[in-house]
Amino acid sequence: MSWKMGLGSYLLRRLLTFLPSVIGALLITYLIAYVIPTDPVRAWVGEKLMDPSTLEKLKQEYKFDAPWYEQFAFLIEKLLSGTLIDPVRGTPVVQQVAQRFPITVELAIFGMLFTVAIGIPLGIVAAAKKDSVIDFFVRIFALFGSSIPAFVLYYFLILGFYVYVRASLLAGVPFYSLSCAARLDSIRDTVPVLGYVVWAVGQVPIFGAPMCGEFSVVSDTVVRMWLPGLALGLLSGGFIARIVRNSLLDAFTSESILFAKARGLTNQRIWRHALKNAFAPIVTILGLDFAGLLTGAIIAETVFNIPGMGLYMYQGITRLNFPIIIAGTFLFSIIYIVMNLIVDLIYALIDPRVRY
Repeated sequence: MSWKMGLGSYLLRRLLTFLPSVIGALLITYLIAYVIPTDPVRAWVGEKLMDPSTLEKLKQEYKFDAPWYEQFAFLIEKLLSGTLIDPVRGTPVVQQVAQRFPITVELAIFGMLFTVAIGIPLGIVAAAKKDSVIDFFVRIFALFGSSIPAFVLYYFLILGFYVYVRASLLAGVPFYSLSCAARLDSIRDTVPVLGYVVWAVGQVPIFGAPMCGEFSVVSDTVVRMWLPGLALGLLSGGFIARIVRNSLLDAFTSESILFAKARGLTNQRIWRHALKNAFAPIVTILGLDFAGLLTGAIIAETVFNIPGMGLYMYQGITRLNFPIIIAGTFLFSIIYIVMNLIVDLIYALIDPRVRY
């Protein structure tokens, strides 16, 4: 009972810090972009279209002729009302985010699958074969994943699996049909609560397509996403393998495991207890890694030309597109805060010793 009350008070404290954290992230990001000594409106319009009347109109429309705090308040108000317009594309930023975020979710899922499939087995094997040749190579692999520049690995993978082997495709992102989209919208409008959940999940094409029987979309997505997913998994998998190895070795030297050995428990039961104790910090790392993937792997999406949030933010940053920067930061900060909260709750469920 006291644990539940403690957990409830912890959740309340986290919710109270939710809004200040989001506002703080938005304000810091905005100020960094604001102090850059350049004219963002000229970057939007381009060198060949710098008509003075167009520049002046855009400056007035986006409050660049007002103090910074008025401009910041204007961007936030427009974002929350869904009327913030991307000045380069001329479309609402919310619409662009809604189209691109599901693609980033697909990439994050593939990246996390490869990260788990690579990192956890290697870490367990390295811990079981401590100081062996296998352990040595796992540690070398972890060092490789932590030190190699991401874009170098990506281009080598493209060269090997796309140029030479032709085992992947890089052009385009498959979507389900308009009739499938209409069917999902119908489910949202006719089934209360659960229908909206189904619709939200279905916005990710790899989940929405099977709901309409369009399984070719799933296979096309796998063909296009497995290579960037593998690239992300190789980078994160080595780090996860090192965390798993070290956590397991720490668990095996803990007093509870030593006592279990003294009682004569079988190796299977000892490993089960050790894995349970070791996976609490691993879940934390995996949760934060997944949050990082959800916020858009900017380099991966740029190199593999995946039109997700990472590429969208990269394009916005290079042109000092304040609406894109603010919208992306707002989404990313919410994702990180929510994922942190979920990870903390899972941590508490895995490890009963945690008290809030």
